[in-house]
Amino acid sequence: MSELSVPGYEIKGVLGQGGFGVVYLALQSAVGREVALKVDNRVLLSDRDRRRFLREVTAAGALSGHPHVVAVYDAGLLPDGRPYMVLELCPGGSLSGRRLSPVEARDVGVRIADALAAAHAQGVLHRDVKPGNILVDRYGQVALSDFGLATMPASGPEASVTRESLTPSYAPPEAFELAEPTPAGDVYALAATVYALLNGRPPRFPESGVPNLAMILALHRLPVPDIPGVPPQLTAVLRQALASDPRERTPTAQAFRDALAAVPLGPAPAPTGGRHAAPLTPSQPMMQQLSRPGPPPMMGSPVTGPPPGGHADTVPPARRGTSRALVSIAAALALVISIGVGVVVYTYVTRDPGGTQALSPSASASASTAEEPEKTVFKGLKTYTDNCPASKIRGGEAACVQESECWGGLVIISGDTRARRVGCEERHSWETFAVVPIPSDAETYVQQDLAKHPTIKRICSRAVLLASRVGTARNIGAAGWMADVMPPSQAQFENGTRFLRCIGSLTGQEPRRSHFHRGA
Repeated sequence: MSELSVPGYEIKGVLGQGGFGVVYLALQSAVGREVALKVDNRVLLSDRDRRRFLREVTAAGALSGHPHVVAVYDAGLLPDGRPYMVLELCPGGSLSGRRLSPVEARDVGVRIADALAAAHAQGVLHRDVKPGNILVDRYGQVALSDFGLATMPASGPEASVTRESLTPSYAPPEAFELAEPTPAGDVYALAATVYALLNGRPPRFPESGVPNLAMILALHRLPVPDIPGVPPQLTAVLRQALASDPRERTPTAQAFRDALAAVPLGPAPAPTGGRHAAPLTPSQPMMQQLSRPGPPPMMGSPVTGPPPGGHADTVPPARRGTSRALVSIAAALALVISIGVGVVVYTYVTRDPGGTQALSPSASASASTAEEPEKTVFKGLKTYTDNCPASKIRGGEAACVQESECWGGLVIISGDTRARRVGCEERHSWETFAVVPIPSDAETYVQQDLAKHPTIKRICSRAVLLASRVGTARNIGAAGWMADVMPPSQAQFENGTRFLRCIGSLTGQEPRRSHFHRGA
């Protein structure tokens, strides 16, 4: 069935595949057990990648004994460096696209909240709770999968949320403000999940998608609507757990579990009981749920998409034109902005003078310097080209920054990039080593598209990064460094910002000094 060979396992077929890996149906020969064998497409060459994989395995393995966590049986690396995990087979698929009765949805919430409470007690945060990561096992019971974003204690900079790992309609609002993750974030995500199981969609977010990060922040501040046919007591519990301010939210997964169990809808499941009470009926065989392209979940799910007719967990890109849903959202936002939320969103988008997220036209104009006249593309920055390795790349017109710039983890939602500016004397994950005008044939803010542009690839490369190091940073081996691209946010791009940053990271470390600033 497959050219893949893993000692001790007989590959029987493909359950699902996507951009990041393939999930196989396999037979564990020693015990005659069918399992889900997940093989990642990415080769683990760096220590940072290996640590992330080990963190995922450790987090999942520590919780495998819980009755509502997908069990991890084995893990390792293939000869070519690709990691694999052997997981419990859940033939009932995921809850993505399911509509449940109030009793069923409440009971799912109680069980998964208990799993989260156990995880939090061990210092593990899930950070991606959603219907697609709740699977139905062979006994009809639910189990939480995908600890690919789990944060173990002292995880280091590799725990930063990057790329498109956040699911806007389920992630808590503070995640988009680059706050440190907490158990309250998992509580929010589970409450949004239970709401979606009752309503068919998560709260606040339109079916047609969300166009930008500013609207995501505003949507999170809208009230949570009632659900027709759902008892007010259950909605009240969900609404409390969906509070935008974490300080006003149900504080722990255990408290959320107990609040759900206390809703008078009939007998609630025992929080720590086995998987053999009140099973869910699998709505569809797993092999019929693989129609949607995209990556399989990072941990354990043999399902890569919702059943036909179900909704996707990730918010789809906004369609061209104006849909009825967006008209409704626009009207709601107008009401919110009239009472001051618009000021909050605008302040967030344009704050942090001098950083990537602060280059509004007025800020750029006021910060222009003699070194870089107002007419230059690098408005608001002091730059230089003499002895700047990036400026030697032909056709790029790149420069180096005179003042060091350091950043926390990146958040990239549908290509829209944000990063928190920090002082280089503080712990940070990234530092700017060059700035580059956006090429005329790549007029976009989308990070993934810009990172593939030939000119940008040459400038924001590890070779240029290595040549840009100063002082003792030159003594650190080449394998310890990683380069990436940080474009302007969508809001900044629409306001006229037309340059991006090349950023570098010291693998597995959060330094407290600059490695590229010539004054370091």
